[in-house]
Amino acid sequence: MSKAASTTKLNAGLVEAAIRRHVDHRANTLIPEAEIRWGIGSHRGNYRADFVLITRAGYATELEVKVSLADWRKDLSKPKWVGMPDWITRFIYVVPENLGIPEWVPAKSGVWHVVPAVTDPYYNPALESRRPDGYQIVVARAPHVLGRTKLPSAVLGTWLRNLYYRYWDQRIHAEGRIARHIREGVAA
Repeated sequence: MSKAASTTKLNAGLVEAAIRRHVDHRANTLIPEAEIRWGIGSHRGNYRADFVLITRAGYATELEVKVSLADWRKDLSKPKWVGMPDWITRFIYVVPENLGIPEWVPAKSGVWHVVPAVTDPYYNPALESRRPDGYQIVVARAPHVLGRTKLPSAVLGTWLRNLYYRYWDQRIHAEGRIARHIREGVAA
């Protein structure tokens, strides 16, 4: 474990890095900031999930990142608890270990704790000051299966298209911040 990991206060970015390392990307698709729409007619709405994990078999699990008890408690008033679509087959909170599992967390929700890594294969002392994310996921409570409906291909297509556009927008923005003579390889 890196010295920085043991002293760094967990924030959403560090929790998300632990999620990315924990999820097997060869067997699952991990969609960040997925918009979830639910309902029909006058009983419908939408919300944003921090991550949706999609298995090779086509089942979706929502992962919600929380870094404080206040933020976690506030999550219970969100519309997802009124009308979560039936294709969300599991729901998991991913939180720092020191938050535990409060009694007000729905019993059907899973909880993953983020803890300092005992052995961190990504640890490099030369990069310690720039990458203090030596954390791993420990399953504190497994989620209940909420349903057996697979993710509709149209929803996955929309998420992948949005991810594609976000990627190119971010890349164009990042390239625009590089000086032209460096970006294009011309003499200054």
